Amino acid sequence: MWLKTIKLLAGIMAIPLMIAVSKAFYGNIITVAELSGILKYFIWGVGAYIGLHLLFYKPTYVYVLGHEAVHAITSWVMGGKINSIKVSEEGGSVSTTKTNAVIELSPYFIPIYAIIIMVIYFVVSYSYNINGATFVFLIGFSMALHVIMTIEVMKTRQPDMIKSGYLFSIVFVYVLNIMILAMLFGLLFKTFSAKKFLLDSYGYSKDVYVAI
Repeated sequence: MWLKTIKLLAGIMAIPLMIAVSKAFYGNIITVAELSGILKYFIWGVGAYIGLHLLFYKPTYVYVLGHEAVHAITSWVMGGKINSIKVSEEGGSVSTTKTNAVIELSPYFIPIYAIIIMVIYFVVSYSYNINGATFVFLIGFSMALHVIMTIEVMKTRQPDMIKSGYLFSIVFVYVLNIMILAMLFGLLFKTFSAKKFLLDSYGYSKDVYVAI
């Protein structure tokens, strides 16, 4: 019983950190000159996915494909060999010669579709002028897909991971995804400082904890 209480308290205490990284990310992303005036499309992208997820269709196959692809890529990067990959609406699996905690958990923390969109944007924008609003919309859409589907999968298929700590797990996944997204924005845009994002996140969360 006391362990459940500790995990619940840990989840509640981590909420200010979730708010802090969100505030820091927004505060830094509005300084990106290339995205000036079009950040509303990020929110529209998030809203579009939520509407799709709740009212029409849950892209389970798309999520599972990305999930298993991250398993495979992470294993390969760490020196493993890929034997097979299976993907379906019911779930998927990857057979590799190497596995560890990082490989097992990587799909929850790496927003693969947002990364793919960023790579495409970087390659195309290097030679052509493209619509930044479309890019921002797709980033919002893909991040919402990743976070929401990750939470659903954790809830239904990873009971041991979130047992007695569902709230903390949600906050933990959310914070890590925002931090990784911020690191990618730092690589993609010169006017986005990943270092400033981290400092702002620390400052905002510190202010809340001190106030409490």
